Amino acid sequence: MASKKRQGKKNSGAGNPAKAAQRGRSVHKIQAELSVDALRGQYVAWVAAQVPAFSPADAAQAAEIQLDVIRTIGGEYAETARSSNLFDLDPELFGQALADFLVNLPDNVAPEPIFSTWLDFFSFAEDTSLWQGGADNLEEVREMLEDALDGFAEGDAEICALLRATPLFDAVKNFAVAIGDGIATNDFTDSASSSRAQVFEAMGIDAQSVEADAPAPLRFNYIWNAAMMSVVTTTETSIVRDEEAFAEFLDGEQADSAQLLFEMAVACVQAHLNPTMDTSLRDEAHYLVVRNLLVTASTGRDGDLEGLRRNVGAKIYDSVLPEATEAMASLAGFGLLQRDGETYSIDERLVPVVSAGISEVEAFFEEAV
Repeated sequence: MASKKRQGKKNSGAGNPAKAAQRGRSVHKIQAELSVDALRGQYVAWVAAQVPAFSPADAAQAAEIQLDVIRTIGGEYAETARSSNLFDLDPELFGQALADFLVNLPDNVAPEPIFSTWLDFFSFAEDTSLWQGGADNLEEVREMLEDALDGFAEGDAEICALLRATPLFDAVKNFAVAIGDGIATNDFTDSASSSRAQVFEAMGIDAQSVEADAPAPLRFNYIWNAAMMSVVTTTETSIVRDEEAFAEFLDGEQADSAQLLFEMAVACVQAHLNPTMDTSLRDEAHYLVVRNLLVTASTGRDGDLEGLRRNVGAKIYDSVLPEATEAMASLAGFGLLQRDGETYSIDERLVPVVSAGISEVEAFFEEAV
């Protein structure tokens, strides 16, 4: 009797595909996810064989990360194709499921590992004789993934070249070089003060103009934010250069280099939108005005500045407008905007950078509510 009760409870719970499907998950999707889960042990062994240098823990971790991707996209494919068999894929429907997944990928997540993961999975399926579809189908999905990788590789090389040609790159590089083996944040001796002065000079800031007790110059904030998100980190007592990241930052055209440079540029945009990283009404007004000006630069259409002035209040708006105008000029000075007199535009290749910066600051204010 006890056994029957347990069986009845199990079949009426979340483990029952039919019940789960009623709650919005198709049987095909559930079965595909379960089939991926069942492969974990076999896939870990395959990964370990491909990379002998991996420890068992390394192989398990790498396999887990890849199978999570396979499980997620595979489940979406199964729902679209109404088939849970991931070893006999319809190339067109697989491409659709993959595209839907990539559209929702956060801006700070590189898509290349997604393609590589599926290529590995198909190699695993072939090596272990699990592939059940035709050879033509397998070749087609592989070509799709390889073409995507090639396309992103070209895009990575282009964004690397584009951002390395900006004054922002030079400023961040000079800052990272100037900190040398590290700058102590709790040392106020003459020697330490001299080192900090050299860092300011490397950033294009007159150290003599910086008062010890005054807020840091805006230019420092802009470069600092960009460097912290790419090649510089802090300890409890010092500011140090991340040597591995700095090497990728200086040289390389692959995804890792492109991601670092992208993060650098996004962080710089963020700092211009909210230089104080505070949540006062004035800070939010500054963000809204700069965002409005950036949207105008992107679309070429004038925003409703008068409406914005009414919404934030004339006094606050009038006080932040000159600062917002200076922020736009600064972004152009760093090479993230193009300027022709008082008219700004954005290189279409840098639109994702600006959009990501706006999204990050928007989320910052939303979370502060």
